[in-house]
Amino acid sequence: MDETARHRFEELKAGGQLPSPRGVALAVMEVVRHPEAKIRDIARLVQTDPAMTGRILRYANTGRAGSRPIVSLGQAITFLGLYRVRQIALGFSLIDEYRSGACRAFDYERYWGASLATAIAAQSLAAIAQTPPDESFTCGLLAGIGRLALATVFPHAYAELLEQHAGPERLLAAEQQRFGLDHAELSAEMVASWGVPAVFVQAVRHHEAPYADPSDPGTRARTLTAVLHFASRVGLLLNPGGDGREIDAAQVFDAAAQVGIDRDEVKPLLERITKDWAAWMKELALHAAPSVPIGELLEAASRPVAANGDQALAQMRVALLVSDANCRARLAALLDGLKVSYAVHADAGEIDAAAQRAPQAVFVDIGRPERLRELESLVAAGLPVVVVMPPAAESDFPRLMEMGAMDYLVGDFSEAALIARLMSAHRLAALRSAIRSERESAINASRQWAQANRRLLQEALTDPLTQLPNRRYGLDRYAEEWAIAVANDLPIACLMLDIDHFKQVNDRHGHDVGDRVLHQLARTLEGGCRRSDVLFRYGGEEFCCVCPGTGMAEAEHLAQRLLDAVRAVRCGREDKPFRVTLSIGVAVRSEQTRQPAELIAVADKALYLAKEGGRDRIVSR
Repeated sequence: MDETARHRFEELKAGGQLPSPRGVALAVMEVVRHPEAKIRDIARLVQTDPAMTGRILRYANTGRAGSRPIVSLGQAITFLGLYRVRQIALGFSLIDEYRSGACRAFDYERYWGASLATAIAAQSLAAIAQTPPDESFTCGLLAGIGRLALATVFPHAYAELLEQHAGPERLLAAEQQRFGLDHAELSAEMVASWGVPAVFVQAVRHHEAPYADPSDPGTRARTLTAVLHFASRVGLLLNPGGDGREIDAAQVFDAAAQVGIDRDEVKPLLERITKDWAAWMKELALHAAPSVPIGELLEAASRPVAANGDQALAQMRVALLVSDANCRARLAALLDGLKVSYAVHADAGEIDAAAQRAPQAVFVDIGRPERLRELESLVAAGLPVVVVMPPAAESDFPRLMEMGAMDYLVGDFSEAALIARLMSAHRLAALRSAIRSERESAINASRQWAQANRRLLQEALTDPLTQLPNRRYGLDRYAEEWAIAVANDLPIACLMLDIDHFKQVNDRHGHDVGDRVLHQLARTLEGGCRRSDVLFRYGGEEFCCVCPGTGMAEAEHLAQRLLDAVRAVRCGREDKPFRVTLSIGVAVRSEQTRQPAELIAVADKALYLAKEGGRDRIVSR
């Protein structure tokens, strides 16, 4: 995340409106932070919430079929560990607290349904990602928390974006333009602030667009991103329509291929995930959207591949990097029978991944020690690698998959097994091509859209004379900051500033000089304000400065700094400069000011008294 987005996250976090745990979950998180935390202390806290107790017990017993069930909370906490109990409590607390809200275009129930399915899918593939199942569950559950955060903090503005920008790339660009960061960045920063390990934070940041993950192919970090990508596709498949996002089963197959899950394994895996998901949805009293059975979805996604299979294979290009003569001959014979174009190579250096006719799959045996290095180089070049190995070496495949191998063939493999690997490679190649085309198109479109939108936004929300935010923008920001202050019982100050005797400036020097004075004083005031202050032109020669988190003493200090800064400048033309002064009225939110407009009215009254009292001064109310 760049510094601008990080600063924006800190602003939102400081505002206190981001989704956060409450009640028992918050107490658990605080206690676990202390090194001396004891299991009995956590158990005592959790027992005050019967629902949380039941969920932790249920979670601890997940996947323990055939084992003695865990029946006490102390046992469950011991089994899971304090850190994972903390994360589990966090996730379930968020579901309870944010299952509804004010964002009209955000489907909260479907969001949590998709998040829960993502969590279960990620937990199911924890072995592939080489991560603890409990951490994978939490990571999956919170991977999209940035969407919920934007819907919570900016319910009306985010509803407009969701209604206007259905495509994921356009939505991300719109979020950046409107809020200063997108939901993927916000999700990553939020989970990082809750103590989620850095490798999970990176996966959360990139799982929606895994091609943008900067980690090296074959690494644990890249694998975790791919696993979370697949899990999120499953979440959307089981919850169609959530957040305006759609997915089809073909995308699930493609995502599965990226983590080495064979097409034949997808259906039973999804059936297990769906069964666990339904049980958890019932446990958490979440209502699932009506969905088509998994078998029908996957069958429908498979039909186009089956119909065009021969044509797809005939268009493929394959490279054979196989030392064993018998194995090479068998592959060649089967490929000839399938009319698949192939070339035999002695080493990886002969294969040009950048060529226009680069192979769409490379079959590699591991009979020689140097083959492992060649495998890594082929993967690094972006080529799908299928390892050919004897049955005795099959246990080595997890290590090879970690290095980036896509799939493998064992022993006396059949033609059907070869076709399955070829089709997986073809689909992966098609997916990569589509991603590149879509990404380039989306980047160009979003860049053009962002430029046009930035220009329109600049015109709509900026005062053309002073180049400060105009009244419309200022009052909108003021309403947002007011809501944050009220929700968190924070102070907020309002300064009303007016140029003294401005009519005389226009009468003596002309309106063009008056316009120059307005612009010059706007720059002076802008330079004197703090980063958190919202300065805007209120109208005519009057300005308003909203100061979040600011009490009376700080507000008066800021007003004095602005007054002194204006006294120190000379305005007008360079050949005939002159001094101008300000009058400033200061007010701070109190029990008597219950609405934003009331605070402005109090500050405006103070401004009137400053002018009545001789100008070039500050009056506080």
